[in-house]
Amino acid sequence: MNSLLLLLAFAGASLHRDTVQLLDGSSAGMWVPASKGKKPLVVWLHGGIGANNPAKGLAAASNMAATWSDSGSFALIAPSAWPASPWWSEEAVDRVRKLVETASHKPGVDGKRLILAGVSDGGSGALWLAVRLRAVWGARLKGVAVWSTDPDVLEMQGMKWTPSSLRGLPLRWTAGGRDHLYPLDRIHQWWDEASREGVVLDRHEDPGADHDLSFHQADLALFPAWVRRTAR
Repeated sequence: MNSLLLLLAFAGASLHRDTVQLLDGSSAGMWVPASKGKKPLVVWLHGGIGANNPAKGLAAASNMAATWSDSGSFALIAPSAWPASPWWSEEAVDRVRKLVETASHKPGVDGKRLILAGVSDGGSGALWLAVRLRAVWGARLKGVAVWSTDPDVLEMQGMKWTPSSLRGLPLRWTAGGRDHLYPLDRIHQWWDEASREGVVLDRHEDPGADHDLSFHQADLALFPAWVRRTAR
């Protein structure tokens, strides 16, 4: 059975937006630049799954459109996660796979060039899903990008992130020097381990940034260029 219940589309001058509703009751937001040629697909994973909102991906897609859509560098789909179906679950694996399959059939989307990206809980989810889905997507997964992320979150849930599973994969990781949730000293330890294990790590440190994504606006502006280089 097709997992997609409804697809609603509307177009703007420079962006084509979709709302995707799934049979599990969740919603995802999607946008595709109105430009020639196919663009890489960024799978954006929101933070704050404790909000228990199976439609949070809609707001996440809109927020990231305001940040990135003018670049025209990539299409984006933003699923939702919540405590009963977190990013680090088999349900999320299935949800992301099906959404990527659907998005890949949209005009202007290159489903053979995928980037997993996320913030906070979504960043931890991107790291976990990259390990889980690399075996499925293979060379289609071009890289991972995370902000305000600490894999210790996974260990608190009885899971473990193994950097060696991402050996050879580009990983762009941004951390804030004033992050009140994830101390920078601990992130440095993760960075060192990831580098030792052969991850192609691109470290970004915002000395004055706290946890929220709003503190990383200057760094977020660098992301489209990274996607263009990484997902060629």
